[in-house]
Amino acid sequence: MIDATAEAPFGLTGDDQPFWDGAAQGRLTFQRCDDCGFVRWPAAGVCPECLSRAAIWAQVEGTGVIWSHVVYHRAYAASLKQDVPYAVGLVELACGVRLVSRLVGFPASGPQVGDRVSARYQEVGDHGTVAVFGPVD
Repeated sequence: MIDATAEAPFGLTGDDQPFWDGAAQGRLTFQRCDDCGFVRWPAAGVCPECLSRAAIWAQVEGTGVIWSHVVYHRAYAASLKQDVPYAVGLVELACGVRLVSRLVGFPASGPQVGDRVSARYQEVGDHGTVAVFGPVD
């Protein structure tokens, strides 16, 4: 059995710790291949585009577009109980990474596919600071 790291809120290995450290500082950070420039998430030891092992962690722009979304009427984590109903969406960031995240700050009509969004950062229970997305200001 793999021991969970003390720092990584979700990880079993801590390979994605720079992502969580970046979120805690209010920035999105992903692996970028040193050879072909492909930005990837989740973290991996090999680039899925060119199979290079050379990579760095780089900050990316926190803007994107909603590809899909759903509204939950049940709290799937205790820390979300007071937020029911809440929206979750698949956001494609400008760098090409697709990230599933909470959608916040939308009018009563809710988020729509194609809406432009930007990252905000929230504390979510035991998970620590996470990126959530709201309408572009």
